[in-house]
Formats: sequence, structure tokens, C-alpha cells
Amino acid sequence: MVEAYNANVAIPNKHADPPERMWDGHLVETETYVGGHVEALEAGVFRSDINMHFRIDPAGAQQLIDELDRALRFSIEVEGKLTMEDIENYDEVRGQIAACLEDLRDTPLRNEPPLLYHLDVAAMYPNIILTNRLQPDAIVDEATCASCDFNVPGKTCDRRMPWLWRGEFFPPKRSEVAMLRRRLQGELFPADARSSAGAPMRTFDQLTPDAQAAELRTRVADYSKKVYHRLRETRVEERTALVCQRENPFYVDTVRNFRDRRYVYKGLLKKEKRGLDNATAAGDSTLVAAGKKLVVLYDSLQLAHKCILNSFYGYVMRKGARWHSLEMAGIVCLTGSRIIQMARKRVEQLGRPLELDTDGIWCALPRTFPENYSFKLRKGGSFAVSYPCTMLNHLVFDSFTNHQYQDLVDRDTLSYETHSENSIFFEVDGPYRAMILP
Repeated sequence: MVEAYNANVAIPNKHADPPERMWDGHLVETETYVGGHVEALEAGVFRSDINMHFRIDPAGAQQLIDELDRALRFSIEVEGKLTMEDIENYDEVRGQIAACLEDLRDTPLRNEPPLLYHLDVAAMYPNIILTNRLQPDAIVDEATCASCDFNVPGKTCDRRMPWLWRGEFFPPKRSEVAMLRRRLQGELFPADARSSAGAPMRTFDQLTPDAQAAELRTRVADYSKKVYHRLRETRVEERTALVCQRENPFYVDTVRNFRDRRYVYKGLLKKEKRGLDNATAAGDSTLVAAGKKLVVLYDSLQLAHKCILNSFYGYVMRKGARWHSLEMAGIVCLTGSRIIQMARKRVEQLGRPLELDTDGIWCALPRTFPENYSFKLRKGGSFAVSYPCTMLNHLVFDSFTNHQYQDLVDRDTLSYETHSENSIFFEVDGPYRAMILP
């Protein structure tokens, strides 16, 4: 609310669901979106010093070889902000990775120790919000878009994004619901509990809208059990939402500020951990005590910002939220789910996925799978590449980049500049010595 006030954005009233909702002629009991998916694919004790059986898909390994130049170029130019001319030993590193992939392709059945990795998307939900300029006020319908001043031929400010709607509804059709409503209109109901003693009975039309909806749902539920022998049905359908790319970005800017501040604290945490290790090695008790306090401080700050960041997604579905959007929450979850499913398909070709999380995947890759490499820079220094991340990040960049992102550059003329935006990247944790899945 503070950020909205500072941006001169009118603060809306608290959201209230309509008393009655219909879908395809049926009375809806509840509606929501399909959320994140968590799945344990394998169970057992997985250790990095015990051999595992791997069945490599030769076509998948060949696909990695075919995509190798594009993946490395993406890592250098997009992630590293460098140019190909800055790299001194590109052919050497590429040859090493290609040799490993060719060996995997030519020998698909393998029995060797695993590399146990957790490949997760850094701050996935906040970065999906930032990449697609998602905010509750930006979710508009066709009528709103048609009446907008920027609705001109060739416009690119209307980004269309899919999400999955899930509704539970009663089996009776619209005509049956109307019949039950007419029956209720001929009945009398007790006076409100707050009324004085002896207050007269009320007709259906004298009830509040919420009370009318509750009575109708109760009657429809009883009718469903007697006539259809079931209480409710469930449907899932894919819908498309319009995301305005020119809406006032106060919500997106607030998310970005919290994300960047968290990155600052995470950087300070890593710095203080290195300092603590050096102080411990030197045996300086004063520096060790001070270092431990700073490590706790920065770790607490980055965790607090992480919780707040995640709440920007959860808030939009909270009851009574001032900025409420079922569509926005659904877009975030479906986009995240498709990113993880894409990673799962790639890992299944090359190793064994062990567990899927909402923002990452635990997996076992063959020990001979290419891992970490370092490019030498012509101006001195080096650029490190984690190939397990690179093989996924260039796919995410190709499939989930927002090429319609627009920024206001001139308030007087209302001129906008369009550019491509994508801050969704995998990061690698590991390799671990063991993983236990009960």
C-alpha cells in the first residue's frame, strides 16, 4: 500500500467473491487454479560412491551436441555479458564437453557412481512475475483492452498467457437450478439472529445475497444427491489471460526492489562466510566471534526477504486482498510447472530424475556427465560455466522470454520502449554426497 501511495495509485477495496458463480450452465461451488506440482519419482538411499544404472537416450545426447554452440553462446553472451571475441579457449572447452556427450551417446547403458544435483530456479515465482510484468491490475479483459487509448493496429502491449482453471460444480443444469430457486422464493425463512424476539419470518427475496446463495447451494446439493447420486463434479480447463504491458508497474517494481535487496544480502552472506573461514583458519577468536554474528545477521535478512518475495505471489489469492487476481496466480503456477516439466524431460534423457519440487528438480546424472568448465578471457581472468545449468537455461530463455515487455520512457507523450526480458534461470546445488527419499 505504501508503494501504491508513492506511485499515486488508487488503493482498491478489499476483494469479495461474488455470491454465485456459474460455469457452462452449472452452479459453481468452488473455483481456483491448478497450483505447483510436487512428486517423488524414486525412493531409496542414493549415494555418490555407490554405482547406479543409467539408460541414456542417444537421441537426447545427440540433441545436446547439436545445441552445444547455442547453449555456450547463451551462457557467454547472456549470462556472462561477454562477447565470443572475449573468449580465448572456446574450441578447447567445447571439445571437452562434446567428447563427454559423444561418449554418453555411444555407450547408453552405464553403471557408474552418480552426480546428485538439485537444479532449481532462483526465486522462480518472483522472477516469473518480473519477466512477464505480472500484477493484479494488469490482468484485463477484451472489453477493457478494446476501449484502451493504446488499442491501435499492430499493438504489442497485450501479452496473452495461459493458466489452468479448476472448478467444482454441482451436476444440475441451469434450468434445474432455476426451478430450485423458484421453490425457495415460495418459502419462508427464520428471522435474522440479530432481530428482536418475535420478528416475522422472511421471504427468500428478503435474505441477503450471501444468505440466498447459501440456501441455494444447500438445496442444490441435496437435489444432486437424490437425482444424480453424486454431490459435485470437477473440471480443469486451460484459459488465456490478457496481461497489459503498459499498466503502472508499482507492483512489479516493489517485487524487483525486494529481489535485488535479497541478492545484496546473499552476496554479503557469502562474503562473510569466506571471512569467517579465513578467521577460523588463522585462529583469530575475535574475528571469528564477529564473523559468526554477521553471518547470522545477513542470513536472517536474506531469509526474511525470501519470505516476503514469495508472499507477493500468495497475496493475490488471499481472501480480502486489495490486489486480488486468480488469473495472475494461475499464470505464475502454470509457467513454473511447465519450466520444471521441461527440465524433467531433459534429465530423463540423460539421467534419472528423483524428485520434482515446485521450483526445482533433484536428479542423478552419470559421473561422466560434463560438469564445470572455465573459459579464459583474452583480457585476463576467467568465466566459469556449469553445464548442467547451461543446458537448461538456454531452453528457458528460448521458450519463456517476454519479447513484449514495455517501459514508459516519456510521461508527456506516453511513449513506451519495448524490449525482451527474462530473469528466470536455473542454478545448481551440489553435487551432494547422498540423498535419502523415503
